[in-house]
Amino acid sequence: MKKNFLLSFIILALFSCKNTGEKPEKNRTIKKDTVEIRKDTVVKPKYPSYLNNDFLMGKFDPSKHPEFVRIEDKYTNKHNVYLDKNAYNAFLKMYDAAYKDGFKLLIVSATRPFNYQKGIWERNWAKRKNIKDPVKRALDILKFSSMPGTSRHHWGTEIDLNVLENSYYTKGKGKKIFDWMTENAYKFGFCRPYTAGRPYGYNEEKWHWSYKPISGIYTQYAKENMKDDYISGFKGAQTAKKIQVTKKYILGINKKCFNK
Repeated sequence: MKKNFLLSFIILALFSCKNTGEKPEKNRTIKKDTVEIRKDTVVKPKYPSYLNNDFLMGKFDPSKHPEFVRIEDKYTNKHNVYLDKNAYNAFLKMYDAAYKDGFKLLIVSATRPFNYQKGIWERNWAKRKNIKDPVKRALDILKFSSMPGTSRHHWGTEIDLNVLENSYYTKGKGKKIFDWMTENAYKFGFCRPYTAGRPYGYNEEKWHWSYKPISGIYTQYAKENMKDDYISGFKGAQTAKKIQVTKKYILGINKKCFNK
């Protein structure tokens, strides 16, 4: 009886070991990769790595910036002026198209760093010394000239073309050029930020065109990050906050020049 019981116990024990023994290589699935990266879920940076408030305010040297290129002399009446390389390539295509239609586009102003704009501003400030109220003095300059640190010309996306007078574009050759630009500039990515009829901001500038694929990004960055408190370093800078320069001038542009 005891022998039969012992034999049965041994058989059961052996059977149990046989069925519970693990064979990792055959019976178990081992996941070698525990992280799956899908291309459509990779988040791209919202803004370029170089974009910050110093860049936005023109506090850099465009001749040394990798995103900028020098404008060839045949396209401008200035020396050693620069543009964002994407804006420049778009301008070259637009120039060729205009030339085929009988018009010559000439860049008379492009990138203007902070200190360059400061020179323009302070010369205008000195000319208006008879205006004693600093806010009124600044507002008079702001009809056409930007405060240093707030100009779109800091960005390398803006070009002033041919003649800096609205009246030139109301008749004759000037009107033909303006009509051509109005009809065709958007095809090359350009918009006109300072149109007539805006609620505030600079006066109309028929000569000023902006390369929207890049300037639209910078405008949105300014909307999210720029503050009047940052505007400083020149005569009359203390008026920026009272005037609301960021809202009314940096962002006071043609709605078509905003990114949707």
